[in-house]
Amino acid sequence: MRVFVLFAAAFGVSSAANAYAQVEMTIPEAGRVKTIAKVENGILGISNSFTRFSGTARECVGACFYASATKTRVWICRDSDCNLDCSGRDPIGGC
Repeated sequence: MRVFVLFAAAFGVSSAANAYAQVEMTIPEAGRVKTIAKVENGILGISNSFTRFSGTARECVGACFYASATKTRVWICRDSDCNLDCSGRDPIGGC
């Protein structure tokens, strides 16, 4: 079986303190995968979303890498993209 992956990446840096990178892939037999990594106020946040071809809901998994600990969050978005907020003590998953 041959698997073809469409790969698109974007990277932007607004300043040394805030960096942003995004990668999207389409896996023909499965669906779309999107990963976003961003640094805000010295905290790295990485969110992954998976959308099956047979559905519209996005399954979201996020991790916030704080100075003293790594905390994760899992959530589902029905009509919009996954948004991870690492500005508080615990990760907040939003849509």
